[in-house]
Amino acid sequence: MTPDDSGPVAQAARSTERRTQAERRAQSDREMMRAATRLIATYGASGVSMALIGTEAGYSRGLPAERYGSKTRLLEAVVDATDGWFQRRLEARLQGKRGLTALRERVRAHIETVRDQVMPTIALYQLIIESVASVPDIRPRIVELNRSYWTAIAGDLEQAIADGEVDPDLDTRRRATQITGAMHGYSVQFLIEPESVDMNAAIVDLTTAMIDAIDRTQATTASPSASVPPARTSA
Repeated sequence: MTPDDSGPVAQAARSTERRTQAERRAQSDREMMRAATRLIATYGASGVSMALIGTEAGYSRGLPAERYGSKTRLLEAVVDATDGWFQRRLEARLQGKRGLTALRERVRAHIETVRDQVMPTIALYQLIIESVASVPDIRPRIVELNRSYWTAIAGDLEQAIADGEVDPDLDTRRRATQITGAMHGYSVQFLIEPESVDMNAAIVDLTTAMIDAIDRTQATTASPSASVPPARTSA
């Protein structure tokens, strides 16, 4: 007699095997992304080969090429993995928030991520910089990434206008560009000289200058005692 390949035991075995293969593939993908991130942060994207990523991850030299097909697709996968991790974290922090409250939390999340996840941030900024020079093939993905940040900020500002938090004449596109640029600026300064940049203070400064300044709900009228100088007395 021969085993029944269609029986429930055989089907369960095949299902377990497929799950195991999928788990192994997912694990190897994670290890290759970690290895690629470390290497890019250390040597830059142009200084890293797919073969080196494979061996650094503990696999064969040819696995990255087999899995991703090209170096461009692998580098795009690094961007996807890094941004995917951040977006999941951000989504949890933005639950129930909108308008300027969401925008403040978004800015805080960006700056804290740079502070707390230094190596992935260095790798991402390496890719951003190299996309306009030595690795131009990934530029479309980097443009898409930057636009997603800008669009989310502009969306928060549009909500703030709808909720009456902000003057309806506010140029949301211009303000979104200013906030995005400020976040990039603080991030680069921190990566260059972390011991000289207080990222907690950066959050406060950026929020005060870019968000509190346009928040109509925080406008207060100075009290007479604070604005009127004391009367002078004659000698």
